[in-house]
Amino acid sequence: MATELRVPHNRNLPAAVTQCFSVVALCTAVADPNWFHVSLNGTSSQIYGVAYVVHLQGNLTADPDTVLNYEGVSVLIVMATCSYIGILTGFGAFILSFLGSRHPLLFNLPIMLHFITVTLDIGSLALCSYLFFQVKTKLRKEEFEKMVIQTTLGESFFIAIFGVMFAVTAAALSLHKSMLKDTRLLRSRTEEESRLVAHQQCQHRD
Repeated sequence: MATELRVPHNRNLPAAVTQCFSVVALCTAVADPNWFHVSLNGTSSQIYGVAYVVHLQGNLTADPDTVLNYEGVSVLIVMATCSYIGILTGFGAFILSFLGSRHPLLFNLPIMLHFITVTLDIGSLALCSYLFFQVKTKLRKEEFEKMVIQTTLGESFFIAIFGVMFAVTAAALSLHKSMLKDTRLLRSRTEEESRLVAHQQCQHRD
């Protein structure tokens, strides 16, 4: 009886492996500087991404030869922050899902980290998309009418999409495992209660 009531080992290898792919994809996206780039009059492209934020070194004033203003640089910094925190939470979710825990308080922590990672990764993509369309809208204004403009999403953006897909899959796997665990635990308790009731009835008959 003591063995049946023992807290199950909260280990989820499918979610851990999938989250590992998500972390690798997001790390690759952060390392690659090209989330989107802008080319004016056929000149060399100005590349924007997490690496651009690191290059600023805390200076929120954009370079005078770029199309970003103070608001754009601020959005880029928030996007980079979401990416870095998403990597940390994703790594934490991977470790906890891979190692597991017998402590009841840690049962829901990996699930929480998986979903926080999904939220942060989606937030990075949403902020990048917002900034990309803001730049395109700005470049349609009169001062840029005579210029040949090319604005394109970079490879980092598409790599981050793969990271989000893996993170969503890991979150779904972790939630599915938790629901199965709760169902099995409830069924085990129900069977145990049935056996206890049957045993008590037998004692009363004796």
